[in-house]
Amino acid sequence: MLKILIADDEKYDREAIINILNTEFKNQLEISEAKNGREAIEISEKVRPDIIIMDIKMPGINGIKAIQEIRKFIPNTYIIILTAYDYFDFAVEAVKNNVKEYILKPFSKEEIIEKIKYAVDFVKLEREKRKNEIENQEKLYNLMPVLENELSYSIINNSLDTIDYETYLRYLNIDLKKACSMVVKFKEDVSCEQTKVSIGEFIKEYINRRYKAIGSYRFTNNLIYFIQIKNEMDEYEARFNTVNIAAEIRKEVKRMFNFSIKIGIGRCYEGVKLIHKSYEEACNCLDYIKGDINIVHYEDIKNSIEKGLYGEKAQYIDKEKFVLFKNVEQYIKDNLKEELDLEKTAAKFNLSSYYFSRSFKEVIGINFSDYINMERIKKAKELLKNDNMSIKEVGYKVGYNDPNYFSKVFKKYEGISPKEFKLKETN
Repeated sequence: MLKILIADDEKYDREAIINILNTEFKNQLEISEAKNGREAIEISEKVRPDIIIMDIKMPGINGIKAIQEIRKFIPNTYIIILTAYDYFDFAVEAVKNNVKEYILKPFSKEEIIEKIKYAVDFVKLEREKRKNEIENQEKLYNLMPVLENELSYSIINNSLDTIDYETYLRYLNIDLKKACSMVVKFKEDVSCEQTKVSIGEFIKEYINRRYKAIGSYRFTNNLIYFIQIKNEMDEYEARFNTVNIAAEIRKEVKRMFNFSIKIGIGRCYEGVKLIHKSYEEACNCLDYIKGDINIVHYEDIKNSIEKGLYGEKAQYIDKEKFVLFKNVEQYIKDNLKEELDLEKTAAKFNLSSYYFSRSFKEVIGINFSDYINMERIKKAKELLKNDNMSIKEVGYKVGYNDPNYFSKVFKKYEGISPKEFKLKETN
């Protein structure tokens, strides 16, 4: 049953239209009536009619204003204006408000019946179209995981030419013109397939909050994702962001599901046909994950991988890492006066900040910020023994521009203030 609202300040006209509709359409219509614009808005909000016959000239809120308000909460209702004036006087307003028809007073029974029959048919047709649209959307929605899995498999197996991948990309609303791969591996067995799928879905949804991504996790041992990178991002920014989101994912999966995971990330490639390389790189990274390092980007270990340093030659990887971070140590010692930021230092050695931070502590034995402070205080102690330099000058010389902060850090590591230390050493 369709709902119809008759809005007219003339009681006689309202009753005449209602009588015609009751006689002609019997139980097809649920009829409401309003005697002014305000009532028309209130009743429309409550009843949400499919069809409205609205008189233009009413006291208070006129018909046009009432239509404008009603359109805000039921934009698709079928509206017929009723007026004693020539329709063209209201043509502009009617077009703006998507009015479908008009009836001039005095109206005839035949005209009312004709206009309402057309309105009923129109509304039913629109309902059917909307129903079909929803059904098609539902079918497409159910098809999406199939398309996503098939596209992912084709990238994994380097067999994109066997499918119409451009159509797949279009339906999935993703282009992968610039993208990288992320591969997630569980540290412990996941016996329940549904749990694995739930974690896979959770990770994909988490990535999709910031990027477009597709994934494969239903029929693969690992959880595999292909992430579309924004065109304006350079290589390091893309690496920094993907490593950071990987760290967040590890934390959230542990919190939500109590499973530990490790993550390998491949480099960013331009062109969907090259993403397979990123996938292979991400898989290779998983072989290099050990200890506290649970996330590895290919760039972090590219030299070791390209030299084939894995498996039985793993000890050489540690040696290479040791040499690298000894160079980092020397860089810090040579630049104590400068601002030493972890992210910038990592970028200088072409490493992600996550890998740099974890590897630094693994090789050096303490974290990055503590090491810098210890080296600065060590250098400050040497300089404080020089009677020609003030405490303030010494602080500047070792990278502390705030004398109060210098004193605070010095006391934390030495147990006495720089002033007390200087007095002790120079007397």
